[in-house]
Amino acid sequence: MTMDQALETMELLVIFMEECAEASVEASKVIRFASDTSTSIPPLEREVGDLMCMVELLKEYNLINSEAVEQAKAAKREKLKKWSNLNV
Repeated sequence: MTMDQALETMELLVIFMEECAEASVEASKVIRFASDTSTSIPPLEREVGDLMCMVELLKEYNLINSEAVEQAKAAKREKLKKWSNLNV
């Protein structure tokens, strides 16, 4: 990996981390302001969209493997069935 590639990879990962944090903030706001009728879901949707874009870029840059991600998603769903009250 060249220095330019390493810097580009680092930038991608930093932006991914930032998007994770921004999605977390918006999810928190939905909970905090649930009684506020002016609170809407679109900011959360926007941040989740941004996060999903970054996940796709991680795949394109071969930093994550699509099959491994799908396996991890399925495993997480099974854990949620066991350890949460969510109807998944």
